[in-house]
This record gives sequence, structure tokens and C-alpha cells, in this order.
Amino acid sequence: MSKKKAAIWISLVIIMLLIGWLNFKTPSNPVWLESGTEDNTSFLSDEYFIGLNDLFEKVRDDHKKWYIVDGSSEIAARAVIVKMMQDLESNPGALTNHENSVRYFETFDRNIRKAGSITEEVHFFRNTLNSYSGAPVSLDDMITLAAEGKWKLFSAKYHRYNHEGVKGALNLKFISKDGRFEAVYNSETGEMVTDPFNMGTYNYAPGSINPLKYYKHYTFDKQPWKKWGNESGVSFEDIMSLESGHGSSEEKNNSKEIKRWIKQRKEELKLE
Repeated sequence: MSKKKAAIWISLVIIMLLIGWLNFKTPSNPVWLESGTEDNTSFLSDEYFIGLNDLFEKVRDDHKKWYIVDGSSEIAARAVIVKMMQDLESNPGALTNHENSVRYFETFDRNIRKAGSITEEVHFFRNTLNSYSGAPVSLDDMITLAAEGKWKLFSAKYHRYNHEGVKGALNLKFISKDGRFEAVYNSETGEMVTDPFNMGTYNYAPGSINPLKYYKHYTFDKQPWKKWGNESGVSFEDIMSLESGHGSSEEKNNSKEIKRWIKQRKEELKLE
């Protein structure tokens, strides 16, 4: 083949790829497909997760195009997410203490990241998932879990807003060992904080100093929070309008005291 013909063929291939790319359009509010399956497989069984993999492959193959970037994996991931949401809503008690509960969270999170973006409904579904954290109601019990290494005291910068007479400066955030679940407590009341301004939420992509992990956390958790808030009816702007106690001397002293409390509990439990 002459150089001229080779150049023509290469040009045609490039043009075809460009056409394919232009045909692939990701709408600003992606369509989240109905799963379109009737699956009687027992929820959370090993077969259930095999079925989710089969669903992903089927939807991906049905939407696969000839060009390199076709969006089929994103569409398939959304179909799996919809099905998992529907299945949990139909069986809310099944996930509690189930041997495959972690597998459910791992599969859900993995498909969230494959989907590339989330809708408002999926964002608020974090609250449903966070309800399975197993976090205790009282701060004292959480201190024990933190001393045992099952939860970790974390920065509560965005959870220290004064609301309904509760001092935000005294709020504390704990994150589960795997980074998925959050729980916020107030040291003055000794109870969990659940108001939509300061509440703990589920992380689809736990934060990290690792640049890639931080980017994913910003994309799937932080950015949607800025767009939609924590609950319907309470926007990010509503949250930011409240006075924050973060950075105050009261907050700093309180945080030091809680760290001392956790250390003391470790000593009491002879964990050091």
C-alpha cells in the first residue's frame, strides 16, 4: 500500500472515531434506567450478586457501540444501581447484620463510580445507606468503639453549625474504619446529631490524601452535597447561612478533651 493510500485510510479511521465521539452525548441529567428485570433470586444471596454482574453485562452489551467511548458501561452501572436501590427499599430489614452486607455496599459503591455521575435521588439514598452504620446513639458508646479502632475521630469542619440551641462547636464527627459511614455527636448532649445541617452521611468514595481518591470523594460525595445539601428541602446555601463554631477556642478545647477521653478509654480497656 502506498503512503498516499495509507494516509487516506488513517484519515478515514480518525474521522470515524471523531464521528463516534460526537455521537456519544452525556446529558447534564443522565437517564437512570429501570433495571427491567424480574429476578426472584433471594436478596443478598451469593446468586443475587452473580445476577447483578449478569445484569451489568447484558445492559452494557445491549448499548455497546462500535466506537471506543460509547457510554455502555455507565448505562449498565446505572441499571445495577437502580435495581439495588429498589431491592433494598423492598427489603429494608434484610441488610442489617447480614453476612453479605459489606458486599452490598462494595458493589453499590463500585457501580456509583462506574456510572461517572449521580442524580439527586441517588445522592439522598446515602442517608438510607448510612442508617445501616451500626453507630450507637450515645457518644460514650462511640468513644468505646473509637478506642477499639472500629471508628475514628475525624474533622467535623462541615458539621459544626449552630442549630436549634445546640452548640455546633461541641459537635464531633466519627468515621467507620472502612470510611463509608459517618456519625456526628454533641459532647454537651452526649447524643447523636441528626439534623440536616450537621448530620453524618454515607460516603460513596471515602476521602483520602491520595489525589485520585480525593477527586472521587469530591465528585461523588462533596460536589453533590454542595448541589443538593443533605436532605431535600435544606440546601447547601441554607447550611452555609448558619453560624459555625469550627475553629473557635471552645471547639479546639472540646476536640482535645475528646481525644483525651478516647486515650483514657483505651487504657481502661487495656488496648495499649
